[in-house]
Amino acid sequence: MVFGRRRRAAAVEIRTDREVYRPGDTVRARVRLTPGTDLPDPEIVVALLHADSVSESGSSWTDSWAVDGRYVFEGRSLRAGEAVEVVVDLRVPDRSVPFPEIDDDPLVDDPDDYRYEILRSEVWGAPTSTGKALRSEWFVQVIAPGTDERLAITVLAVGGPVDAVTEPRGDTGRLARIVLDGLPQRSVPAGATLTGRLRVDARTELDARALRVDLLLVETRADRVLTAERRAGVTVSGPVKLSPGAPRDLPFSLTLPADLTPSITTESWAVSWVLHGVVDLPLREDAVGKQVIAVHDPRA
Repeated sequence: MVFGRRRRAAAVEIRTDREVYRPGDTVRARVRLTPGTDLPDPEIVVALLHADSVSESGSSWTDSWAVDGRYVFEGRSLRAGEAVEVVVDLRVPDRSVPFPEIDDDPLVDDPDDYRYEILRSEVWGAPTSTGKALRSEWFVQVIAPGTDERLAITVLAVGGPVDAVTEPRGDTGRLARIVLDGLPQRSVPAGATLTGRLRVDARTELDARALRVDLLLVETRADRVLTAERRAGVTVSGPVKLSPGAPRDLPFSLTLPADLTPSITTESWAVSWVLHGVVDLPLREDAVGKQVIAVHDPRA
């Protein structure tokens, strides 16, 4: 994997031993730098960078920080046109959120080491996830005089337990009890097929146009919903009359799109996948029951 772009100060190529990493892995980066001008005793850094990006209300911002890094070519004068190479090992953090309380000491005690500029509280970052309004990204970065080059890598969201269940929406509890049963208790890979049961227990007489199971992408920041977008769905039943005391218990099968971004929960925002059990009602708001599922990258 090669990334490079020539600028007046230097040309930089970055190669990594892999494109995909798990939390806790080591990224071996090979950097080739060709100065465009003489660089006497330059300060050059190779770092592993995490970036969070948020798009909200027509504006966007990105917060990025280094989680590991090294000074390279220290004490050397680099001549214009003379290519130099270095190999640097950078560790991917094995946690996705900051420690709640930690002494803000640097990673090392040596001021001549770039890790002296990195605080222990900063050594974290959510796995790669690219939603509609929220992005968690990883880069190998080379900073040299007049040059700032980045190579994107992928940090996987590995499988884990489902840790959230949402409540019914609106007046659903007054109209019907809607439950999605039989779903996996751990995360599933994008592209997998989910099977389960949609149970609808009407509280009052309901003439439904259909019963559905929909999959929604829900992105939240500080408990505010930024995105709620339907990505897949299946009709479980056509028109049906529902009566109190006569619950319907219907199987369903739903294949997840292969391009789903992983479920991510960070310090301040989350990308979630939510199944909606829907009673489609004409001329009124649908009755909806919700169940969160967790999705991970199929390469994990």
